[in-house]
Amino acid sequence: MSLLKLLLPVRTRFAALLPSLNGIRCYHSFYHVEPPIADPCTIENKILDKAYKEFVPQEGFTDLAVKKGAEAVGVNPSSLGAIFNFTTASKDTAMELALYHLKYARQQMIEENKVQASKIFDEGERLKFLMGKRLLLNKPIINNYHQALGRMILPTNIPESLKELHNLADDLSYYAGDKSTDFAWYSKRFAVAGAFVQSELFMLADKSKNYQDTLQFATDRLNEVFKLGKAYNSFEEWALFNGISTLNLIRSQLVRG
Repeated sequence: MSLLKLLLPVRTRFAALLPSLNGIRCYHSFYHVEPPIADPCTIENKILDKAYKEFVPQEGFTDLAVKKGAEAVGVNPSSLGAIFNFTTASKDTAMELALYHLKYARQQMIEENKVQASKIFDEGERLKFLMGKRLLLNKPIINNYHQALGRMILPTNIPESLKELHNLADDLSYYAGDKSTDFAWYSKRFAVAGAFVQSELFMLADKSKNYQDTLQFATDRLNEVFKLGKAYNSFEEWALFNGISTLNLIRSQLVRG
């Protein structure tokens, strides 16, 4: 019996958490200007942006940082419940702050590096370049990032966390030039997401200069994505196994603190 058949029940559970696997997949249009990932015009994003850039370094990914962000943009902190409960999916302002980091960093990765990435001939090298740039965008908040990751793996937050992780893997793959179709489109992004999360966890303890060890770790993980998928009956089976292992790794690492 193939590995894929053995893991079908697990695959079904994960598919339920990833809306893109059950409906029309995400895509990038060549003909329309895409809206910003983190719309700077909304009141909640103005609050989160101020909190993220000015207060997370001192307060971490906490409700207090969001409250201070609100005060800084002239919003009464007592109104945060109404603002976030009615306009966003999560009712946890600290989780909203963690999600804002993911969206803001993804947007910065694209805006700052897509032109340079397009000049790299090899698709695999483009992917390594982009993932490295995205990882380095964690530098300003790395000392507090364990708090954000801890929020993301709470049961009520996992669906939203996985959605944003899938969006990142989609952007990484797209701007690297991936041309896969059908289920290979999803499975490759699943594998890329796994490599990215493993690299983030490695980065939390990395003391090397300019996080060179993390960048090498990410390169090694992507090389596994390129090579080890062939060891299974299909790339889909390996990507599924890798994705499940990654989710278990996140839980085990963050539970230990």
